[in-house]
Amino acid sequence: MKPIVFLTGTTGRVGKRVLNKLLARGYRVKALVHKNKPEGIAEGDVEFVHGDILDQRQMIAAAEGAQIICHLAATFDMFPPVVFEKDNISLFENIIRGTFNLLEAARSLKEIKLFVFASTDAVYATGPIRYDTPITEETELHPMPGRFYALAKAVGESLCKNYGKTYGLPWTVIRINWALEESELLRIFRYEFWRDDLSPEDRKRLDPKLGGGKGLLCPIFADGSPAVDQIADPDDTSEGFALAIDHFEKARNNIFNIAAPDQFRYQDFIERVASGLGMEYESAKLGGYQPYSISSDKARKLLGYKPQHTMSRMIEKALKGIKRDEQ
Repeated sequence: MKPIVFLTGTTGRVGKRVLNKLLARGYRVKALVHKNKPEGIAEGDVEFVHGDILDQRQMIAAAEGAQIICHLAATFDMFPPVVFEKDNISLFENIIRGTFNLLEAARSLKEIKLFVFASTDAVYATGPIRYDTPITEETELHPMPGRFYALAKAVGESLCKNYGKTYGLPWTVIRINWALEESELLRIFRYEFWRDDLSPEDRKRLDPKLGGGKGLLCPIFADGSPAVDQIADPDDTSEGFALAIDHFEKARNNIFNIAAPDQFRYQDFIERVASGLGMEYESAKLGGYQPYSISSDKARKLLGYKPQHTMSRMIEKALKGIKRDEQ
C-alpha cells in the first residue's frame, strides 16, 4: 500500500504538478491550502487541508496520518522586480520557520518514511560564480550573494540534516533548477529582462531600438563568449519530486539536483525566438554572469530521473502557446 503524502505548496508551478502526478500514481494526498485551492487538479484521493506553515500546531494536526511530508511552500521572486525577497523577515518566517514547523510535524508522526525539502540551485550561486565542470551535489555551497532566499534555503537543508542526525528523521533535499512555465519562458529573451545588467553605454545605444517591449537581447559574457543558462520545465521538475516519493528508501538522506537535460546558449535560439515573435534583436555583453551547468546524474542513477524537455522543445511549445492565445 502506498504511503499517505502531506504536500505543501500546492498552488505553485511545481507543487500543483506534483499533486497531479501523485494522484495519477494512486497516492492518497493531504494537500495543504493556505488561501485558495489549486486549479486544474485531477481526480484522485486528495484531501485539502487548510492551514498556515507558520502555525506549528496546525501543521502537526494537518500532517497527522501521513507517512511522507513533501515541503514545497516558499516565498521568492521568479522575475524582476524584486518584491518578496526584499523582506528578509518574511523569508526567514516562510522558509526557515516554516521548514522548522514542518520538521516538527514530521517528528510527531507515528511513522515517517521521508521528509522531502525543496531547495534551489541558488545555493550554488549559479550565474555570479564560474563553474568549469558540472555542478554536482558534492559541489561546495555558495548561497547567492545578496540573496537571503538562497541563504534561507541552505539553512533549511541544514535543518533537515540535523533532524536526521538528532532524531533519526529520514530526509531528502531536492535542489531545483530554475523552472519556467510555457507562458514565462520567452521573457528571458526580452531586452527588459537583461537591461539592468548592461553597461550605461549599451543601454543608451539599445534603449531606443529595443526598449519598451520592442525587441530582444542575446546576452554575451563579459569575455565575449556566448552566454549560457540552464532552465527546466516544471513538468520535469515535478517528476523529480514524484520519483523521490516513489523511491523513498533510495532517496533517504540524500541530496539531488533536479535540472534540465543540459545547458543552452542563447545565441543558438535567439533567431528562432525573434522570428516567432516578429521582433528585432541585438547582442550585448553582461556584467556579473559566469558559465555553469548542473548535473542530475545522481538522480538519474538512484531515482530514474530522465528530463524530457530540451530547450528547443520548450521554446517551440512557448511559441505555439502564443499563437494559440492570439487565435
